[in-house]
Amino acid sequence: MNPCSRRYAALFSGSLLIAAMPAPAPTQTQTQAQAQAAATTSPAGPAASAPPCEACHGAHGEGMAAAHVPRLAGQSAGYLLKQLNDYAQGTRDNPIMRNFAKALSEKQRIEFAARYAAMSAPFTAQTTPLNEEQLARGHQLAFQGSEVKRVQACDSCHGPDGVGVDFAAPYLAGQSAEYLASAIKAFQQGTRKNDAGELMRSVAQGLDDADIAAVTGYYATQGTATH
Repeated sequence: MNPCSRRYAALFSGSLLIAAMPAPAPTQTQTQAQAQAAATTSPAGPAASAPPCEACHGAHGEGMAAAHVPRLAGQSAGYLLKQLNDYAQGTRDNPIMRNFAKALSEKQRIEFAARYAAMSAPFTAQTTPLNEEQLARGHQLAFQGSEVKRVQACDSCHGPDGVGVDFAAPYLAGQSAEYLASAIKAFQQGTRKNDAGELMRSVAQGLDDADIAAVTGYYATQGTATH
């Protein structure tokens, strides 16, 4: 059985001493920018071996809805790199992804992030269509949020129609409802904690099961909005 189905990344200063000092390590933002640049300048993606990723995320980064595995194709390289780094450092926990990410060098993480950012794959149709009331609620949460529940609009961070924002937030449009729901519930339950400023944890706390089903189902129908 596929393991994913069971649980599823100097300025020179006039002194030789200073010139000889090791350069400071690149920041997370710098390495994210490197990954984004690699994805932009190499449309076909870098020559990194893919089988370890393909086993769960598919040959074209299409993901696996039934196993709550996310779609990676066309996702921001900066976001993908951050997740790989977080898995490797233990900031985001998943036994399978932690072991995989820790085995990769920094260069390999940049290459894998760029590879999947450059990919394109067909979208899988939403398997559990929402009724009109649920779609309306999902649209409301996406575009307006809920003042009553003190939940801000998803699009305010994830971009118009959930298309994503480079270096800030991943795309939601076209992700499977199953994966999105599992991610929200992980933030809600505190098992995922790699959100800046605990923003996603705060939003997730304001959503009940019906809201989660509505907004994740809504975004799953928006595949044509992204890559």
